[in-house]
Amino acid sequence: MAYLSTTPERQAAPQAKGLSFDRAIRKIFPSTSKLTFNPLFKAVVNAFDVVPRMIYSEFRDLPPNHLRIRIGVGNRILNNQVHFLVHARDFWMFVFTSKLADAGSTIVDIGSGCGRWAHWLRDYNFRGRTFTGRYIGVDIDAEAIAWCEAHYDAERFRFHHSSHASVSYNQAGEATSHYTIPEPDNTVDLVVSNSLLTHVLEAELENYIKESYRVLKPGGAIMHSHFNLDYPPATYGTRHTFRHTIGNAQVESTEQPEAAVAYRTDYLFKVCRAVGFKDCEIVHMPGGAQHQPILLCKK
Repeated sequence: MAYLSTTPERQAAPQAKGLSFDRAIRKIFPSTSKLTFNPLFKAVVNAFDVVPRMIYSEFRDLPPNHLRIRIGVGNRILNNQVHFLVHARDFWMFVFTSKLADAGSTIVDIGSGCGRWAHWLRDYNFRGRTFTGRYIGVDIDAEAIAWCEAHYDAERFRFHHSSHASVSYNQAGEATSHYTIPEPDNTVDLVVSNSLLTHVLEAELENYIKESYRVLKPGGAIMHSHFNLDYPPATYGTRHTFRHTIGNAQVESTEQPEAAVAYRTDYLFKVCRAVGFKDCEIVHMPGGAQHQPILLCKK
């Protein structure tokens, strides 16, 4: 069951259970996304996709495995096809049942990756009813954007390349932390991101919150999942410690600070209210669940 909290509510973090194998590997590779730019790694993990694609027709239209790994597969490096297909199901159920969007809405997805959120809208077809709105994907990964542009119809789906820098995503980027979403003011119904805020530092986070507010119509909403230290993940104390402080951010690795970033609720609410959002909530699971909390704010 999901809970809505309007104020910070400190929760006890799960206790560490020793140095796990996963934790040890993460010390060497803080972010698997960086590995996916290695040609040998790409070739190996993509080779494991060949047989499943031959057996299951549902897997044949998926992006290559290295792109799926790049956006996060819950440590399922080789068998993540079903994870990719079903991961966003409950998210969209929440969106539509909460009337935050409908099949005709304009939706911006910041950190759209290789289409894990978008394919639900593209493939929705119930008795001839389809998604008739507009989807705008924004990402720093040019390879993922190119794949999406080749596999999504341009009438409903557009993709833009963000200029932000990222060590984990192999992009030097620009000196400035500012990025303008190429959409007019007050034209979007919903702005979403899946784990975007877990990979950006303070300046970039504030930029994306400001841009989200600017493009939203009055009454529109944002839904940004993130690591929240007031609602720590089940991996807190084992895989994640967030022991390094950079401004308002707590990061896992100083070598790759964008690999895993956590924030406090009061800081997130402060940023959102400063740009004009009036209603701010944290949608979360109790007890340190695997699912990241979602910052939900309405304009």
